[in-house]
Amino acid sequence: MRAFIEQGRWEVQGAMWVEADCNLPSGESLTRQILYGKNFFKDEFGIEVDNLWLPDAFGFPPTLPQILKRSGINHFLTQKLSWNQINVFPYSLFIWRGIDGSQVLAHFPPENRYDSSLRPDSLIKGRDNFNEKEIADEFMSLFGMGDGGGGPKEEHIEYGLRLQNLEGAPKVKFSDARSFFEQAEKYSDELPVWSGDLYLEMHRGTFTSQAQIKKANRKMEFKIRVAEMLCSCLPPEQYPRQKLEQAWKLLLINQFHDIIPGSSINEVYRKALDDYRQVDSILQEIITQASEQLFQKANDHLVLFNSLPFDVEELIPLPEHWIGALNSENRLVPVQHVDNQYLAKVNIPALGLVNLFKADQSEDQTVASQKGNELILQNSRIRYIFDASGQLIEAFDKEAQQSVLTPDLTGNVLRLFEDRPNNWDAWDIDPFYEEQLLKTAAAFSAEKIYSGPLIEGLKFKYQIGNSFIEQKVILRSHSKRLDFDTFVQWNESHRLLRVFFKVNIHAHQAAFDVQYGYYFRPTHRNSSFERARFEVVGHKYADLSRPDYGVALLSDSKYGYKVHENELSLSLLRSPTYPDPECDRGEQHFIYSLLPHTGDLIHSDVMREAWMLNQPPVRFEGLKMKDSQILPFALSGQLVHLEAVKKAEKEDCLIIRLVEARGMKSHTYLNFFQKPLRIVQTNLIEWDDEQEIKPDQLIRLDFEPFEIKTLKLFFK
Repeated sequence: MRAFIEQGRWEVQGAMWVEADCNLPSGESLTRQILYGKNFFKDEFGIEVDNLWLPDAFGFPPTLPQILKRSGINHFLTQKLSWNQINVFPYSLFIWRGIDGSQVLAHFPPENRYDSSLRPDSLIKGRDNFNEKEIADEFMSLFGMGDGGGGPKEEHIEYGLRLQNLEGAPKVKFSDARSFFEQAEKYSDELPVWSGDLYLEMHRGTFTSQAQIKKANRKMEFKIRVAEMLCSCLPPEQYPRQKLEQAWKLLLINQFHDIIPGSSINEVYRKALDDYRQVDSILQEIITQASEQLFQKANDHLVLFNSLPFDVEELIPLPEHWIGALNSENRLVPVQHVDNQYLAKVNIPALGLVNLFKADQSEDQTVASQKGNELILQNSRIRYIFDASGQLIEAFDKEAQQSVLTPDLTGNVLRLFEDRPNNWDAWDIDPFYEEQLLKTAAAFSAEKIYSGPLIEGLKFKYQIGNSFIEQKVILRSHSKRLDFDTFVQWNESHRLLRVFFKVNIHAHQAAFDVQYGYYFRPTHRNSSFERARFEVVGHKYADLSRPDYGVALLSDSKYGYKVHENELSLSLLRSPTYPDPECDRGEQHFIYSLLPHTGDLIHSDVMREAWMLNQPPVRFEGLKMKDSQILPFALSGQLVHLEAVKKAEKEDCLIIRLVEARGMKSHTYLNFFQKPLRIVQTNLIEWDDEQEIKPDQLIRLDFEPFEIKTLKLFFK
């Protein structure tokens, strides 16, 4: 391979660790796909790959151009959008612009396939489809056996030789992608621009199929973030680089574009779940070993670590046999007895620690599991009322003095639909499912299970189709967030389960959480492009807001959202039979949450609550903290998110990755407890140092909207 690559007979392609799905992995996962991919090609072959080669992935987020540019990648290729069901994508060679303004040169080979025959009829079709032929005189033909990795046969080469100069047909020149893109760069100023996501009008079922895989990926993405952060607090020589790399590579390989989307055979998912269990085991071992270095052993103590860059107020399960807890000021913390354990209400500073130790008494001695028939959950901020069927019939925001629902609207409506797409069973959800409602769930059991100073809860039991649902609905005393902790025994075939909330908000667009940012999409269906987007990707939340008020739907593991007019909806489970006839049958567990809020998305606590739902504080039993801080820095403000803290790949320094989260000019302050000797801004893959930042105890960092910054911190 090395000899062929040196001779130019083989071209190193792709830049990623695998040909990854780009809808479901987090921003940090996409960054690591490129980091490990580019490092491999550089280390093995001495080549820097400067294009992203994803011919068969199922759509691309609007933040990807910035990830590419900040990874030294200027060119992008796919052909998948030619599969659109409704609209023909208008460009073949164009500039793709992300939400931050970053731009890359993109090419969609106009033959609309990655296995061209290289025959005259196919090339003539490509020429006729090539929309930019008045600007550029070359397009790329991906010829050969194609899907599955097969290269060209003799007949492909023979066709190419004969078509080097055949009258009436495009002239073939054997070359490589790098040369094509370098040649195409000269047309950049004349090429059309596409802004935003590259949405595939197909394969929308991949946002939902194989729910266990998607949940495992989400959980491990957050767990590896914590593991890296804790290990970064250790002396550099104790950083477990090889184990973390092993965990990352197992995680990344299962983000392949036919694994995490749910479009593989059953054997693949048995192997993938084994991989996720291995990742979990590796990370738990890393976290345990790091905690033993960072904290002191102490019986009847509990350390809580908040890895988020903002203060949190959380309910923490106390260890077994604890009925109360004292904080560092020797004061009892509020507790409540729930499900045979005590929950403690604890405030934890941003990126900080709290130490609790066992108390022989509780601040609150009341037993909180007071059952009853009153289906109301409320605190000083909000009131929710349910009917006996499990539907939310009233939500009144006491702070805003506003009804979240109008009298004729309801929420938490669980509906079962017929789900038989025309093609591609595991891949697709077709729009006509909306007209094939089979049943709306109605609870056969409803009761109040918690009533106390910290938490109130209801429990509903449903049977729908052949499946059973048990749902605990939880409201904490300090929050408006309403959690639906849901267990499903899923026994369906060709069915789709969704939840709906109709809210008292009318807005022309809704915001969806995407990698390293958020993206607005219309809530109406005026055009064919909008009608095609009846199911879209959201990670931790979707938000529908006016300037003064809004409602968000949060999730801990789901991705398929629909926001149409004033209705928020989330796909929960589906049950295709091909290619895996056992897809998602059995036990499922997930949480989705409703969050009314004052202000629009960027002036609310939606992002904060979504992070808290997905990344709760880490508990360390039998340990106590040595210091109140373990990270070498603090971060001010909530406008900038801390995506990663890790050791550099090839240098003896610390890497931190910060993202401006609200789409506006922002700044944050890094306050160092140990002043670094050098601070260098670098790119995402840590290759190219961009600027030196004068080291000081306190530094200010200014951000453009949605900007990603990666810093190297040298402490010796």
